[in-house]
Amino acid sequence: MKLKVKKILFAFTVIVGVSTFVQCKNDTSKGEATTANETPVSGKTSILVEESIYPIVEDVVSLFEYEYDRVSIELIKKSENEILDLIYKDSLRLAVLPRILDSLEVSDFKGKVVPKMTYFANDAIVFISSKNNKDSIIDYELLVSELQSGSINKDKLLIFDNVNSSISKHFRELANVKDLSSSQVYYLSDTQQVIEYVNKNPNAIGVIGLNWLVQPSENIRVDLDNIKVLGVKNPKDNKYYKPSQKNIGEGNYPLSRKLYLLDFQGKSGLGMGFASYIAGYKGQRIVLKSGLAPFIVHPREVIVRKNIE
Repeated sequence: MKLKVKKILFAFTVIVGVSTFVQCKNDTSKGEATTANETPVSGKTSILVEESIYPIVEDVVSLFEYEYDRVSIELIKKSENEILDLIYKDSLRLAVLPRILDSLEVSDFKGKVVPKMTYFANDAIVFISSKNNKDSIIDYELLVSELQSGSINKDKLLIFDNVNSSISKHFRELANVKDLSSSQVYYLSDTQQVIEYVNKNPNAIGVIGLNWLVQPSENIRVDLDNIKVLGVKNPKDNKYYKPSQKNIGEGNYPLSRKLYLLDFQGKSGLGMGFASYIAGYKGQRIVLKSGLAPFIVHPREVIVRKNIE
């Protein structure tokens, strides 16, 4: 991921014209930054990140710290349930999740703080399999029906990243069941393990977040060479779509999901500054380059000049 971030840094500098003073910052000023009083563009904080969408947040934080050298952000990778538990316990006050809080969850903070939820990108839940698997498409509504009835094809094994992840929770909610049978699904600990398992088992179908495919870490690149992404049936037109930026942005891919930064700080701190950055022009350019779909594509300003004879 470090090599990828370096490449993004170079491209990003060309696109948005990072000012020359950024290039002149030294290690001394960076050291002072971590102990500075917290403001929207200075100080030190931690952000909880749902594991399935970690890569995009890591990239944006790297560039945010690069541009504002008095900022130091620690990213903590957790499952959705673990993140909510830590937030409710007031252990940490910033989180990134692939959903907003529902009205009941928001009511838990009544009288304490009003959660600020900033929508910044569109990700997707994707199905992956080994290239040796004969299937290249999947009907997720039929799959949900099979999960409900417990009659899933015995030759098909669904592999989830984590029993407490947002992805496995999503399918339990779709199937309206509390638990999925161990004969139907298999839970691992993270996305990397799912990719490795699917690579070695032709009949397995992994269910993961798109973010790890468009921004893979170095240690899974080899496994991805033997992985294919399945097309998913859209019940609105009965056509099958791959999770491309275009299909997600236009709403054709049926399992897209919105990403949010949740801020429980209740003050003008780094949470507010990072939210403005990730949802602003620069953050949205990073999202666009990452392979995910930004929530808004900022228009370019075009200056037309007449030739002077």
